[in-house]
Amino acid sequence: MNNQHYDLLRRGAEKLSLPITDKHIDQLLQFAELILKWNKTHNLTAITDPDEVVSKHLLDSLSICLAFPKGNALDVGSGAGLPGIPLSIINSHQNFTLVDSSLKRITFINEVKRKLALTNVTAVHSRVEDFEGRDFNVITSRAFSSLGTMLEQTKHLLVDDGCWFAMKGMFPTEEINEIKDKFQVQKTIKISVPGLNAERHIIQIGRST
Repeated sequence: MNNQHYDLLRRGAEKLSLPITDKHIDQLLQFAELILKWNKTHNLTAITDPDEVVSKHLLDSLSICLAFPKGNALDVGSGAGLPGIPLSIINSHQNFTLVDSSLKRITFINEVKRKLALTNVTAVHSRVEDFEGRDFNVITSRAFSSLGTMLEQTKHLLVDDGCWFAMKGMFPTEEINEIKDKFQVQKTIKISVPGLNAERHIIQIGRST
């Protein structure tokens, strides 16, 4: 990564009104470099252009940062560590557990954790429905599954007053309509990702009272 990517990330963070330090940017760009390096042999992502890694991975993940709930966070189907790693870099006092069923992806996340000295990240190799970790205050996902599937497979991991914080592209009307009565949509947020000409939405869901 070079000065162009530094500027791209800095300008993007400013457009998101996200307070960001030089250390944050350095860590995020190191993360991007590791994605590109590992991707040559491990096929972590279909995105191989450095500019697109900044916009479609880093800034896309950071676009939810200001609205992200507090408390212990679980990133399910984390893949290459998205959005969990960028969120953990900015929110260094918040604990993040990243779960994925692919051992190579968890190995990658552990390498990122080591290289970037991320003490607030835990990586777990497991199918999320088999995971029996502690109770979480917020569960997030970026490209995991339908809302209904995510809710059913992770409901045993969320505290009673916690919430799901799902990242979606176009507004998922059909998925929302299919959510069972024991869940309710608390809010929907339309977000704009700098450098990305595509729809993005956050769907926040809680248990029905």
